Amino acid sequence: MAANPNRIFEGILGRITALIMARSNRAAEAEAVAELDPRAHHRVLVVGFGPGVGLRLLDERLPEGHIAGVDPSEVMLRSATRRNGRAVADGRMELRQARADALPFPDADFDGVITVNTIQFWEPLAASVAEVARVLRPGGRLVAYTHDWAITRVTGKDVETWAHDTAEVCARAGLGAARHWRARAEKGKSIAFSARKTEQEPP
Repeated sequence: MAANPNRIFEGILGRITALIMARSNRAAEAEAVAELDPRAHHRVLVVGFGPGVGLRLLDERLPEGHIAGVDPSEVMLRSATRRNGRAVADGRMELRQARADALPFPDADFDGVITVNTIQFWEPLAASVAEVARVLRPGGRLVAYTHDWAITRVTGKDVETWAHDTAEVCARAGLGAARHWRARAEKGKSIAFSARKTEQEPP
């Protein structure tokens, strides 16, 4: 892993990255929202919302619900806030600068969690997954879509090994029924992964 893999999300480079992501991630964002299939009243958390394209798609699906989002990048926070200004101003959406391993929300607060092209950056992974499990309600789902090449480049693992290891990390945190498959986005060059919050706390 690079010494600072998040540098592409900072400063001028971050602004350029936001423009690229707004175009290139749209298909994966739409597919992730469709896969989660939230109800109109659900509360959904987006981890690593980037320029906020997925947030806008979620907002269309949750007229009676609530959307929260975290991203460690100040550049992405500003970009996403501009793109979703009305929802933020109306209180339907709250966006914060935070990391996956320190989510600023109470226990069992969300019906679903979405992350697109960010889970490979979750560090430490176990602590981040534990935080996702903590804020999910029983039966709530984590849905992740990720470039397959990004998994290998960032984690040093092939996709199958990464998926197996991530499923084990999820199970220890109380997220079961893990599965992965080839996404339609990027002509099958993305991996979808999902896991569900179990009814009982892990031992």
